[in-house]
Amino acid sequence: MFGRDDELAEIHRVLGGVTASRSGLLLLHGEPGCGRSALLEHAGRRARGLGATVVTARGAEAEFPFAFSGLHQLLLPLLPTLPALPPAQADALSGALRLSDAPHEDRFLVSVAALSLMTAAATDGGGLVCLVDDAQWLDRPSLETLLFVARRLDPDRVSLLLAQRDPGPPWLADPVLPRLALPGLDEEAAGALLSSRSGVRADAAVTREVTAAIGGNPLALSELGTLLTERQLTGREPLPRPLPLGAEVRAALLGPVRELSEPVRFALLVTAAEESGDLTAVTAAVGHLGAVPSSVDTAAASGLLAVTGRRIAFRSPALRTAVYGAAHPARRRQVHQALAEVLRPRARDGRRARQLAAAALGPDEAVAAELQEAGERAHLRGEYADCAVLLDRAAQLTVDADRRAERLYEAARAAWQAGQATRTEDLVREALTLSGRPGTTGRLLRLRGAVELRGGVLTDAYRTLFQAARLLATDAPGDAARSLMQAAEAASHIGDLARYAELGRAAGRLSCGSPAVECARLLLTGIGQVVAADTDRGTELITDGVTAAHTVGDPLLVAWAGVGTFYLGEAAAALDLLAQVADEARASGHAGVLSSNLEFTAQLEMFSGRMAGAEALNDEGLRLARESGQENLAAIHLSRRAFMCALRGDEAGCREAAEAALATALARRIGIAAATARHALACVALMHGAYGEALRLLDLVAVPEPGSGHPIVAFFSLPDRIEAAVRAGERQAAEEALESFERWQGRSTHGEARALLARSRALLSPDDETAAGFFTEALELHSGSVPIEKARTELYFGESLRRARRRRDARTHLRSAAATFDRVGAGPWAERARQELRAAGESPPAAGEGAVRAGEGRFTPQELRIARLAAEGSSNKEIAARLFLSSRTVEYHLYKIFPRLGITSRRDLVRLFHEDPTLFA
Repeated sequence: MFGRDDELAEIHRVLGGVTASRSGLLLLHGEPGCGRSALLEHAGRRARGLGATVVTARGAEAEFPFAFSGLHQLLLPLLPTLPALPPAQADALSGALRLSDAPHEDRFLVSVAALSLMTAAATDGGGLVCLVDDAQWLDRPSLETLLFVARRLDPDRVSLLLAQRDPGPPWLADPVLPRLALPGLDEEAAGALLSSRSGVRADAAVTREVTAAIGGNPLALSELGTLLTERQLTGREPLPRPLPLGAEVRAALLGPVRELSEPVRFALLVTAAEESGDLTAVTAAVGHLGAVPSSVDTAAASGLLAVTGRRIAFRSPALRTAVYGAAHPARRRQVHQALAEVLRPRARDGRRARQLAAAALGPDEAVAAELQEAGERAHLRGEYADCAVLLDRAAQLTVDADRRAERLYEAARAAWQAGQATRTEDLVREALTLSGRPGTTGRLLRLRGAVELRGGVLTDAYRTLFQAARLLATDAPGDAARSLMQAAEAASHIGDLARYAELGRAAGRLSCGSPAVECARLLLTGIGQVVAADTDRGTELITDGVTAAHTVGDPLLVAWAGVGTFYLGEAAAALDLLAQVADEARASGHAGVLSSNLEFTAQLEMFSGRMAGAEALNDEGLRLARESGQENLAAIHLSRRAFMCALRGDEAGCREAAEAALATALARRIGIAAATARHALACVALMHGAYGEALRLLDLVAVPEPGSGHPIVAFFSLPDRIEAAVRAGERQAAEEALESFERWQGRSTHGEARALLARSRALLSPDDETAAGFFTEALELHSGSVPIEKARTELYFGESLRRARRRRDARTHLRSAAATFDRVGAGPWAERARQELRAAGESPPAAGEGAVRAGEGRFTPQELRIARLAAEGSSNKEIAARLFLSSRTVEYHLYKIFPRLGITSRRDLVRLFHEDPTLFA
């Protein structure tokens, strides 16, 4: 059962009464298809497993006039014990159920008899569970009897669970019955249900659209899993409009509609077609088509619609879909045309264009042009998915092939920005069959290359992007330069850094009238020079490139300025640049870019010691990468997760994430992911003292073969390689690694880089006195921006001092190291520091004692992120937009967070945060 964990927990609590000498009462309610019957069936299985007797009844509309027909169903299995009741009670109940001619006018006596029969059954067996489905159709005398029983149950081991379709009769709204609403499933549960029923993994954007259209109705989702095609579910084709609903859910939803008059049903159709909830437009369109405008009021009075001010909406999104789908296509087109006419004064909001498109039967350039304008305005608002839909529809209504290809390109670009990789590739493929212009073809290939970069074979991505740059070089040198930067990313992820020279030459051939072109040339040529060991020239070019990127302001160029800064060994400065790009992407809603940059910002949080924040960003990036079909990027995020697990001391989590990352990385030649995953495994080996294994893994990180190792990861792993080699007795390997580290970081002005270099020299020092000098230098250079590394330096210094019999001095450093490791959650490192403290003659506190953060261990990384944003003053809607979640998901997480903090409101949350700003760090 998908998405019903909370509901199941409540049902289990109610059923617990049968084994704990207490009663249990619950009324489940929701729209048709919400899963009430499935939950009752689960309750029956659970109750039987507990040893209880289970009796059931189902209300039927045809039996509603028959008094006590429902009670007859429910008590039928218990009737053999009827003679054991007091004679007056037995006669009254027997007469009410038409088992005899005994009088039954005394309803009180009938109800007492039912109570006696049920409590006797509970006492004689292992408890009694009564399950009543479709209680809205249960005859009223039966229902009143059950309510009488419910008011008198207490230690009787009887549980009564009823299920009602909304809206229910007023006599079911009795305070004795606790009510549990069954809302629609959220996107996560809906996607799991769709995938389970269809056998294919549903695309996240498709799941989002389907869930919104039917309000997460479980029955409708289950049927759509078999009615939608694989291409539709995976986002390769647009979803059909209207969504197809199966006969069962359609019949259940439309039952109340069929009882309404034709004018009222027509008003419902107009409301369904209008979609935005504009009551004025709905009323005007009804009148425009010759119907009585008051029919809208009658429809609202039916209870199927909700009217608030000038807004009108179906109470059930699934019912809206069913009403729209049940209408004849010609009738729907007529309604859309009428809505377009009444919406003319507000044409700029895009609604009129959508209505005209829905009314169109074939190509229409005027409608296509209006759709294009609406799409462009949606793009300016950051509504990329909406923009893609509008432009795709505009292209379908376009006759001219080149113009159609251009509109398909713009639709594909918007789909990519919305994180819809599969849909992007399909739109590009269609457009390439129409394009006759080199510029359009070049832009399409650049977009295809971007998709391949995130979810295909990286060598293919490189070739596609390089070809796109050639096609764009003459007419669009700026776009050509950006294509070369993306090709550089492919080369970087592969680990084939020799390609930078080729890319630098290609950038140099572009006409240099554009600042973007000059910036690309500086950065690509500069990185190529560093890779070729000309550090002085490379540093000069990259520095100029960083300045140019700031001037241009293009997010892609700023991101690459960050990458170039990495090559200079300035990690913190590089990560600051990449964090800027991630913030801009989040603010604009650009999911495709955001997932990529979260990889780097998570790394910044991790090396700054903010592990909870790093894990939250990593989870967010991994989720967005998977949802948008960027499997290559998902592998990189998984490798980062493995590294974070290694720092946490979570060996099982590290191995699981590393193996998942390597499975994709080695198949698709993603060298950066393969190398990072192996570096993570090497860190686990180092923490456990398996120095030979650590050195073997770090040798693989440094393998020069593209797609297997990676030079940048190899550079960053050099301090670990030096330590592993020293402790494994491989001094020559350690000295060679130190020489490489000195070449890379020797001229760095960044304190952290110089601190790691000094620490590495200390590990290779010939005597304790020389080592102490280098360790002291390292600690002076550590800025504290990477607390884990400073703590490691203190640990190694403490170990060295203890071996030199300077135990008092050693304890100071070891104590500080243990406290830092505890604070950032690096368990194995903390335990190693405590072991050294014990060897130095001090009894350290227990693991983590006095250092456990308020949120540590109680919240998931995503919950910590939501809590922090809420405490900083963001609304649910703002948090949802920032984290690419639904507002309902945010509300659900806060609902779980508050009790665990012992608070009940946002005001309390803000107070706690101001009292301890590190609470959600």
